[in-house]
Amino acid sequence: MEKAFIVTGDYVITVDPERRIIREGAVAVENGMIRAVGKKSELVKEMPGWEVIGGPGRIVLPGLINCHIHLPQFLMRGVNDDVDCLTILKDYIWTIQGHYNEEDAAVSSRLGFLEMIRAGTTCFLSTGFHPRYGMDNICRELEESGLRGVVSKYVMEEVRYSDDSVAIHPGLREDGETSLRQAAELIEAWDGKADGRIRVWISPRSVGAYSPEYLRRVSRMAKEYGVGMHAHWSEVPENVSYIRNTYQMTPSEFARDNGLLTPKTVLVHGIFFDESEFALLREGGSSICHCPVCNAKLAMGIAPVSRMLANGVNVCLGNDGMLDNNTADLFREMRSFCILQRILTENPTFPTAATALELATINGARALGMEDEIGSLEVGKQADLIVVNSARPHFTPVLDPLSAIVWSATGSDVETTIVAGSALMRDGRVVTMNEAEVLSRAATRARRVLEQAGVTTHHTWMIQ
Repeated sequence: MEKAFIVTGDYVITVDPERRIIREGAVAVENGMIRAVGKKSELVKEMPGWEVIGGPGRIVLPGLINCHIHLPQFLMRGVNDDVDCLTILKDYIWTIQGHYNEEDAAVSSRLGFLEMIRAGTTCFLSTGFHPRYGMDNICRELEESGLRGVVSKYVMEEVRYSDDSVAIHPGLREDGETSLRQAAELIEAWDGKADGRIRVWISPRSVGAYSPEYLRRVSRMAKEYGVGMHAHWSEVPENVSYIRNTYQMTPSEFARDNGLLTPKTVLVHGIFFDESEFALLREGGSSICHCPVCNAKLAMGIAPVSRMLANGVNVCLGNDGMLDNNTADLFREMRSFCILQRILTENPTFPTAATALELATINGARALGMEDEIGSLEVGKQADLIVVNSARPHFTPVLDPLSAIVWSATGSDVETTIVAGSALMRDGRVVTMNEAEVLSRAATRARRVLEQAGVTTHHTWMIQ
């Protein structure tokens, strides 16, 4: 692809401050940046000789931003789809990951990159990095993939998960000082690399795995390096009761008092917040990443997102892990968000498709502190955008392109994915990695790691 080109479609959904949708629209890209957004007829005339991609039957929109994913978990897809949250963590996810080697983690991450490229995700936030995964190797894989990503290193000083004093698998345990040192080393080595496409954050591990004093050290370290923090929060009742019983405060008060509530903090799930906590979240400027499919699949509950939004809290979307969700498809996440919130509130008019797309784009950019760079199609922003093929039966007719994107599309409808002006997938063909090789190696490594961990795949019906 040339350094200067024009992306066209029947519609361009900008998600700009005016929320413009341009019929017969186009986005002009030059040297990785958005140079112009407008009518196709005008931009093609103003920029003669520029390559034109997209075309009729296409919808152009900002790349989707996945604010919670676990790269090491892509090899676990479908191991057991019929268990509760705590069982899946202790008996499956942590047990399997506790037996990973660096090659397992690299293959899993590569599979995740491939799936996200194919499904129109251009930027992600992945938590759960552990030294046994070969953190430098994963960052190198990320650089080669062309994606924009935030990788977040776990830090911990205890092996507790809420009231369970020995929950964390022995293969994933770290001591507090080493954990912080390795996080600092990862930040120094990779934050801002790949022309700014790679960022490094810090993830305090599960509630109970650190003292208040340790959490304050993590917060100071993040501030000193100018990086963000990412933590699972109020995801199960046990998290809430542990904090209330141990510290006599709500989870949000605990987070505030120990430096976790900052504008560059993304808290994941937030299912069990009470009404008094929304003001603290808003005042701290922290974002909540909602993972509707994961929460529904594990019967964890439905996060009160409508109330969060009404109270001025920034909410974004994530897929979570592949044992919890099975796909890294934010289109499915947008639709599930709308459905679950309407069930929760008994309101068929909210959330709208517009709200869902905001969560998956500009709200995600805001959560990552990147709203001036990505999340919408505006002049001067990074050229992170996708082209969706709407000339398909389940799309037709496209009477409202915004509705069609949220209620009809899936990740498989994406045909072109562009990050910083470079095509990672063009007309349905991924160009930054060998897709067949990635799939083959992932299938082989998954079997190996399950056998090594002594985990058996659950089958509802016998396979002969």
